[in-house]
Amino acid sequence: MRFWLAWMASLCLAAETVAYLIEPGRGDRFALKVEKTGLMSGKKHLFLFERCRGRLHYDAAAPERSSGELVVESASIACKDTWVKPKELVKIQRAAVEDMLAAQLYPEVIFRSTGAMRKPEGGCEVRGNLTIRDRTMPVAVAVFPETGRGGELRFRGHAVVRLRDYGLKPPSTLLGAIGTKNEVRLGFVVTARPQR
Repeated sequence: MRFWLAWMASLCLAAETVAYLIEPGRGDRFALKVEKTGLMSGKKHLFLFERCRGRLHYDAAAPERSSGELVVESASIACKDTWVKPKELVKIQRAAVEDMLAAQLYPEVIFRSTGAMRKPEGGCEVRGNLTIRDRTMPVAVAVFPETGRGGELRFRGHAVVRLRDYGLKPPSTLLGAIGTKNEVRLGFVVTARPQR
């Protein structure tokens, strides 16, 4: 009888949801890749968000029962292009902060999960709502969890977001001869630490 009680208790513990905090760690990154069109087709802008935080309730035995929220500070976006001139880099940076994200009015980009599903090829598809400039749209994110040291979890993932879904017009120059694709790709590596 004791064996069965111990076994049942271990099952309950294994299925327990653990609370984590998401904070920037070494090697973490939250990137946005924006492809050019027209005369600059093949070029990409690379933006990194330098400040983000979040909370996660994670069930390793049943990831579909997990939930989380990630908050990215809009003003922390930094253009990392190496193929543009320094003056152009300043203009791109300003356009990203002031025009596209309007960081003073909308200081946060927020993702809140609404569900998850394991994928046969590995990882999970996490569904949720992404809010940019006070407009919220559903989005699916491919997420791949990894176990780290000291109970940490690392999550790698990616998603595709359409600018026009958020009322954002992809910028163009030279009377439209150089533009930006409507679809942009988000990629991230974040660390979640057990909440003490």
